[in-house]
Amino acid sequence: MLMPLAKAQSPRETTIVLYLQDLASGPNATVVPITGIQGKPQSFTSFGTIFAVDDIITETPDKVSAQIGRAQGILVASSLSGSNIHVSMSLAFTNVEYNGSSLEIQGISRQFERYKEVSVVSGTGSFRYARGYATLETVFYDNKTSYSIIRCTIRLLPNSQ
Repeated sequence: MLMPLAKAQSPRETTIVLYLQDLASGPNATVVPITGIQGKPQSFTSFGTIFAVDDIITETPDKVSAQIGRAQGILVASSLSGSNIHVSMSLAFTNVEYNGSSLEIQGISRQFERYKEVSVVSGTGSFRYARGYATLETVFYDNKTSYSIIRCTIRLLPNSQ
């Protein structure tokens, strides 16, 4: 019995670039510590500290550019050395093109590296069955206000519906 061989085509990758507006202090903070190990400081380098996140997502690094969604989830200082944060976050889109859709990202963020890479593990709506990865890079940080802008470059393979 002869079986025809299908010519393999490489899937076309889609790239999305967006910016997280992250504020870790003050009354309008978008990332806050929830809990940690009793007697230890709650910080990004203190093992066991858990943070809640609700960052604005914008089209450009400018914080007054068009808001396209929210990055909502949790961060956990997950290494004894304080060098890694575990990220579990939903990128919930509100812009016209992807309104109601989300991407789920998860993985270890190596905080002292310039580019942090996490997995895109799933999605909803326009991103149903999404798979790929995201790189996170801090493009601006103000130590005085704990305000940072994080470029999130997402690379997706086509869904397998």
